Amino acid sequence: MISKNGDEQFSFNININLAKKDSIIQIKKPFYGNVLKIKVSDNKNIVFLPNKGTSPFYVPEEINRNFKYWMRQCLLSNNLDVNNIIKDETFSFNCKSFKNKTDFNITYQNIILKGFVIKK
Repeated sequence: MISKNGDEQFSFNININLAKKDSIIQIKKPFYGNVLKIKVSDNKNIVFLPNKGTSPFYVPEEINRNFKYWMRQCLLSNNLDVNNIIKDETFSFNCKSFKNKTDFNITYQNIILKGFVIKK
């Protein structure tokens, strides 16, 4: 579920392929197809591969530098709690796992991503 300004909520499916060098987060909507692909690599900036209608999104350096580590910790450990102030904005990345399901909540500026991932 993605929500902006707490008003609109959009539901999407997420597929995460976690690999040693490059990991890919694919966000898609049934019957619509890919909405956004995010490529996360070691020691490189996050790359957004948008489709038509997806606007560019600025990612601060601290998030760029740490996102792959946070994502790995979120998916491979039981819990993750990151709460930082970045450029006067609150950023949080919180995860809690139980068996093969991981609940996550990512908040930055006026955007909230909330959902779960089931490990295959």
